[in-house]
Amino acid sequence: MSSIKTFQCPNCGSPITTTGAEKEVTCAYCGSAVIVPKELRDAPQPQPHPMQYNFGPTSQPNPVPQNMVTADKVAKAAIGFTAASFILPVILTCVILAAVGGILFYVFSNVNSAVNQSNQTFSTAMAPSSQISTLAPTATSVPTPSIPTPVPYTKVLFKDDFTNPSSGWSRAKNQDYTLEYKNGKYHVLINPSSNGGQAVWIDGSYTNITVEADVQETSGGNDGTIGIACRADKNGNMYTFEFSQSGSYSINKLDSSGSSTSLTEGTLNPNTVNQNDVNHIEGVCDSDTLTLILNNQVLAQAQDSDYAKGGVGMIVNPGSGGGNSMDVLFSNFVVKGP
Repeated sequence: MSSIKTFQCPNCGSPITTTGAEKEVTCAYCGSAVIVPKELRDAPQPQPHPMQYNFGPTSQPNPVPQNMVTADKVAKAAIGFTAASFILPVILTCVILAAVGGILFYVFSNVNSAVNQSNQTFSTAMAPSSQISTLAPTATSVPTPSIPTPVPYTKVLFKDDFTNPSSGWSRAKNQDYTLEYKNGKYHVLINPSSNGGQAVWIDGSYTNITVEADVQETSGGNDGTIGIACRADKNGNMYTFEFSQSGSYSINKLDSSGSSTSLTEGTLNPNTVNQNDVNHIEGVCDSDTLTLILNNQVLAQAQDSDYAKGGVGMIVNPGSGGGNSMDVLFSNFVVKGP
C-alpha cells in the first residue's frame, strides 16, 4: 500500500509530498514539474507471464466398433434311420455339396481378394506422408539499434578557461540577459522578461571537431536546456547539442532567422544528470554525422550536411518551469580536431 513520502524541490527547496505511485509531481510553491526520486517510488508489481498451451488434435477419432458375433445354439433332435436307407442319399448329397462348395469357395475367394486389394489401395492413398512436417514459426530477432562511439579527436585547436575577459566572447547586460566573464567562468543569465534564449559564439572555420565544456545550471526550471554549438557562421546558422536537468536532450539545427529544428531528441533518467551541479557535455561534428555525449554517455546521433564549417559556441534556452529565467555557468571550453 502506498504511503505519503516527502522530498525537497530541487528548484526552490520547498517540501513536496508523493504517494510513491507518481513519476512526476508539481511543486505547490514554485509550480515546477519535478521528477520523483527513484528510491521514493513504489516498486512496480510483477506482471503475469502468458500461459503456454500445447495445442493437439481437438478430438480423438472414434474407435471402430467390433462386429459382434453371436453363436447360435442349435438343438439336435434324435432321428432314427436305417443305415441302408441313409447311406446312398448321403453320398449323393455330399458329392453335390462338395461341388457346390468348391464353386462358392472359388467365387468368394476372388471377391474377398478384390475387396481386400481395394481396401489396401484406399488405405495407402489416405495415409499421411512421413516426409511432410509442420514447421514451427521462427522467432525473428529484432536488433536493438546502437549508437557507435565516435573516434575521439586528440589535437587541441582551441581552449578557454574564461580567466581572461578579453578572450573574445560577447559581454552584455540589459533587462533581458547578462553575458559576462565571472570568477573564471562564462556566465549566462536569462531574465524572466526575455522572450527566448541566448546563443554566443566565436568565429572560425572548424570542420571536423569535438566541442566540449563543463556546464552548471545554478537556478531556473529543470526543463530549460543548455549546451554547446559547432559550425556557427556570422548569420547564426549552427548545430547545437543540448540537454536539460529533467533528462531531455536533442541535437538541433539553428538558422539565421533564430528558428531551431530538432534533428533528433530523447529523454533519459534525470538521476543520471548531475542536478544543479557540473555536467560535462560534448558535441562531435564529423563530416555529416553529429553526436551528443553527456557525462561520457553517448546519447544521440543525427546526420545533416547543410553546414560544413564555422565557429564554436554555447547556448542557453530557458523553459517555462523556471518562469523563463535561467542562470548558467560554463567552464573548461575545449575544441579538438584530427
